[in-house]
Amino acid sequence: MALELLPATAAAIPRLSVICHEAFSALHDRCGVERDIPAPEVGEMIIGQVAQRPDYTGVMAVLDGEIVGSNFLFFGDEVGGVGPITVDPKVQSKGIGRALMQWAIDEARRREIRQVRLFQEAINITSFSLYTALGFDWRDTGVLMQATPAGEEDPDVRAITADDLPAIADLSRRSFGFSREVDAGQLIAWQVPGFVKLRGGKPVAYLFGTLFGHAGAETEEDLLALAAQAARHLPPPVAKFICPMSRPGLYRKALATGHRTGKLLSYMSLGGYTPPPGAHFPSIQC
Repeated sequence: MALELLPATAAAIPRLSVICHEAFSALHDRCGVERDIPAPEVGEMIIGQVAQRPDYTGVMAVLDGEIVGSNFLFFGDEVGGVGPITVDPKVQSKGIGRALMQWAIDEARRREIRQVRLFQEAINITSFSLYTALGFDWRDTGVLMQATPAGEEDPDVRAITADDLPAIADLSRRSFGFSREVDAGQLIAWQVPGFVKLRGGKPVAYLFGTLFGHAGAETEEDLLALAAQAARHLPPPVAKFICPMSRPGLYRKALATGHRTGKLLSYMSLGGYTPPPGAHFPSIQC
């Protein structure tokens, strides 16, 4: 078995997208949970973006000349994010996932990223054990939630623009403990849907759709209200967010608001860790 890790290329996106779809679908079908990536086209939306954004780097695993997996590292902001990491189900349990994750660890160290984070499927005890063995620590549990649309339109909610980046930098710094401005700028550039909630003309909450988006707010009430407003404009597969269980009051409020529980995810990090201090929804990576 000859395994190589080569830079992910645009030409490989179709193959990597199929693997992404098949790897997650095999896990979700086996465990009886809803598929996150129900079709190869959804996988291509994800892989196509992370493989071409300038604030990501990625590798593909090539086994005996055939592409069998990939992993990516976000390095644009102070805290890095790992994934998506996927391996063709036909060749899993052969050390390919370990090699791909070790690459991410080595790359983060090479770039002098002080900390990297990821979300791990709680149902996948194999990957949880692997990431722990490689040095990642469990930090929190996240609840994947389906947002329920608000009944009425809020006139103080509008679409995000590039002019909002300074406010996003400030809100994310207070919510996450570090600025997510670079990531936000790329999400805007890639036309990922996003929204801001205003008070007195000032943004008090922001939210990007899809699991690769994130959200921060001055208060938990602002955060949940914006999620409900965003759900009015987003298709259900995109109107999802991750609620950190380290803020149990936020989860109870989310349930009371009508947002629905999907599944549990494990929030893990490598390197020093400071718990996010404010109201936030993390992305699937960090």
